[in-house]
Amino acid sequence: MSNTIERKFLEIQDMILDGLLSLESKKNRKPIVDNWKSKIGKGKTCVIENGNVFEKAVVTFSSVSGKNLPASSGMSANINKIHKFEAMGVSVICHPKNPKAPTSHFNVRTFMIFDKKGLQNWWIGGGCDLTPFLPYKSDITLWHKSLKSMFDLFNKTFYKKFAKECDKYFFLPHRKERRGVGGVFFDNLKYKEHLDSLNLLECLGKEYTQTYSKILKRRASEKYSKDQKLFQQIRRGRYAEFNLLHDRGTKFGLESGGRVKSILSSMPPSTSWTYEMPKELKKYETRLLKILKESWVV
Repeated sequence: MSNTIERKFLEIQDMILDGLLSLESKKNRKPIVDNWKSKIGKGKTCVIENGNVFEKAVVTFSSVSGKNLPASSGMSANINKIHKFEAMGVSVICHPKNPKAPTSHFNVRTFMIFDKKGLQNWWIGGGCDLTPFLPYKSDITLWHKSLKSMFDLFNKTFYKKFAKECDKYFFLPHRKERRGVGGVFFDNLKYKEHLDSLNLLECLGKEYTQTYSKILKRRASEKYSKDQKLFQQIRRGRYAEFNLLHDRGTKFGLESGGRVKSILSSMPPSTSWTYEMPKELKKYETRLLKILKESWVV
């Protein structure tokens, strides 16, 4: 069973990586590929750096196991007499070079609990969200409509529920700001049998890749100014703050003794924290904050 699940996640990883690489020029279509093993598991991390579209994009498969459930697993309070746990998943983070192209995040995973007799319990989780800095309403609408169409094929209640959960989760309480314009986020989900749930995750991977690629094709080649690039750098700081302070995936990886190099690969390649937002960038900030306060759930 574990081998079948591993193959499924590796297929999802390859599909997304191929989709992202297709957007790059031919000379940038050779990512860094790092097959790794650690005391708690193994994985494959693929990195695109300094491309014509992506300043940095990372697509990682990981499989870890252990006897003690990290608190960030979300299941430790409900499971007794654990023999071991296994967690597998694919995570993606894309930081485009052009500030008019939005950052995006994608993650799918499954968590399995075993007793001495075998598999005791399992669940899936994941989601994807969009973080524009110079937002286009048409991109945001496309993003949400595409996700709704995909989830409606499985259950017509899923999209709205998961979209609201996404807005709730990707929020920086210390700044009272949403991280981006949302998407979907879900955890502790069982959709029919385990393989049916994995099929849902694969479909989400396809939808993410296709829709995000459409947006990048619109924006990646547009002209931008030095001020717009600086604004992107400053807003990337918000992204880093969320990942370090609140992201469950980051916490789980660190708490389970994971590979720090891979866990922190989601960090932006370059950021800027300014004490005050420069006056010439205030117009971008005002518009972005207005967009972030709107609900884009369709």
